[in-house]
Amino acid sequence: MGENSRIKPQLVIMDRLLPLLLSLVLIIQLGHAQRMIGDRVYEPKISDLYITVNARFQTLELTWRNFDDPGGYILLAEDFPISAFEQKLFYYTVPVTDDSSSSSSTVSSFGEVGSGEAESGGDGAVRNGSSTTEEPPVATTQMVEIDWEYDFRDQYGQRKKEVLVAIKPMYSNGWTMTDIFYDRTLMDRVDITTSCYGYYGYFVDANGTIRSEHCMKLYPTWMGDLRSHLGKFRMRELFIPGSHDSASYKNGFDPLSQENLVTKYWLTQDDNIRGQLLQGVRYLDLRVGYYRTASPPFYANHGFVRLQPLKKILDQVRDYALETNEIIILDVQEFPVGFGKDYDIHDKLIKFLNNSLWDVMADPAISWYGKLEDIWARNRTVILCYDHEYAMRSYADVVWRSVEQKWGDVQRMEDLKSYLFKVHQRHAYGFTNRPVADMAELTPDPWGVITDRYGGLRKMADSVNRHVTKWYFEELGPTANVVAVDFVRGTSIIEAALYWNLKREPSGGK
Repeated sequence: MGENSRIKPQLVIMDRLLPLLLSLVLIIQLGHAQRMIGDRVYEPKISDLYITVNARFQTLELTWRNFDDPGGYILLAEDFPISAFEQKLFYYTVPVTDDSSSSSSTVSSFGEVGSGEAESGGDGAVRNGSSTTEEPPVATTQMVEIDWEYDFRDQYGQRKKEVLVAIKPMYSNGWTMTDIFYDRTLMDRVDITTSCYGYYGYFVDANGTIRSEHCMKLYPTWMGDLRSHLGKFRMRELFIPGSHDSASYKNGFDPLSQENLVTKYWLTQDDNIRGQLLQGVRYLDLRVGYYRTASPPFYANHGFVRLQPLKKILDQVRDYALETNEIIILDVQEFPVGFGKDYDIHDKLIKFLNNSLWDVMADPAISWYGKLEDIWARNRTVILCYDHEYAMRSYADVVWRSVEQKWGDVQRMEDLKSYLFKVHQRHAYGFTNRPVADMAELTPDPWGVITDRYGGLRKMADSVNRHVTKWYFEELGPTANVVAVDFVRGTSIIEAALYWNLKREPSGGK
């Protein structure tokens, strides 16, 4: 009797511990989702140069990493290939006074203010200049300005052509905004075979010899190109580049001449859905409004603002999936207009989505626990997510559970950084295979929109996008899952995703 009395409490304890142990094992297994090959530190082996576009001014920006030639230059041109560059020297004289200096410079590195790295203005190159006073100069000095040119041949014969931009970096890692306007018609001439287009950057030494070549890039089929590496991964294990409010664009919109208080706060992208997918975006954040008297009744919205007919968005997604077989997450996250408290509009929307995408929709039975190779094997690659419990209960055979979005809802770059870093500290590995999206953009508050306190979403994006890119190239890259940004073309988030995806290994091994 005494022996049984001792055994019984032990059995009770084991009965209680067993579920906890099983849960712990599952958590550990899922926690392997972000394993890396080798270290978890960003260490580029070669120099990198990224060409992005400033959202407000539509001018080109240059971001470079690992540039290690103190005497070298970064040159931007419209042509490729170029065999070599030649210096073009301009001599001029300037007055010298007691309070003048022979040169001045404005410099920007990657670091934020207070990080120990310099930041001043918005430039990343040394600029020669002078200052004068009202007093007559006591002496003059000769200055030389270096520009660059190259041999160029067209239908009129061979001639010399000047580069668009020439800069002499003061830091191995840096950033500069140029005055070269981005040609928005370039996207009309690209397709799924395009890699480099429009603009080309070169690292050259002091003699003009090219050390490395770079370009403005598209990544139209990057998942398929890496299929042998990515096939064993689950979506939670990958770094997926995305766009926030993906349908918030306006074809042909010129912010320099057409911007107003409304467009300042409802446009979040410059490219249509196909353009975003060509750049490499694979997560689309979609909000849907229902307008009972409109034809068609469903629209892509940004809040209460009606934007594109939903069918137009779905057709772009469907056509791209059929053309490329790329895996695309289409995440229907909000229903800001017309849905009410009943479920009948949701029934109509899900039927509409199913009818529009039926031949490309990935089977929800695969679930987030499935692997990319499971999706590819069935040859339907659009993961249709729907953020509503009613839909999950009633249409589990049609829609997937939505991606979990992490919002900072902050208005300053420092607060966004603090929020994102805290999210990654708490959820570095995660206890679920449901993807998690960092919404890596600033969010204006209502009163700030009314008073235009922030100058618009473009200005807010320009203040953080290059820093967001840096964070995800470096500290946040190892644990990033989905990262959605405003004005994708102003970031290098796709390149960051490719870098880290190639360093990762799936939880189940190769």
